[in-house]
Amino acid sequence: MQPPTQVKKEIEILTLPQRWAGLYTDVLMLLLLAFFIYHQRINSGFFTERFGLLPMLALYVPIVISLAPPLQRLLQGRRNPARPLEAVTDLSLAIGSAILLATFPFDFSHLAEPFPPEMRFAFTWINNDIGRVILILQVVIGAISAISTMYSYLKVKGKIHSRFS
Repeated sequence: MQPPTQVKKEIEILTLPQRWAGLYTDVLMLLLLAFFIYHQRINSGFFTERFGLLPMLALYVPIVISLAPPLQRLLQGRRNPARPLEAVTDLSLAIGSAILLATFPFDFSHLAEPFPPEMRFAFTWINNDIGRVILILQVVIGAISAISTMYSYLKVKGKIHSRFS
């Protein structure tokens, strides 16, 4: 059996494919960003008159911040140094989602507008109530994930010792 520090190091160091795989998340987040920007540019009706500066920041800032941790992992080849930034991303998602939930500047009946008519049926089931549930889940999961990520960061740094290790 390997000593715990050796196991930590093996989990901490990323292989080249693992380093590049993180960029898939960035590609998806850039597509999501483009999707929302397109909605805003074409004035589809998805964003209501309540979509002012604060809701705009609450939507776009977490998406932009989320691009950084995979890039940091790619460049450094290690998992742990990116965890604080990942926790900031998770926390910004939770805070941003709470702001969006409070202002709710959306009309989900227009969510599918950017898609070709043949594809829009796939999104018709998503209404404002489901949008609110998604935001609630993002608040809860973002907060839990931020705490969990920082716990992992501190554990790998050796700042936290668990009796289960």
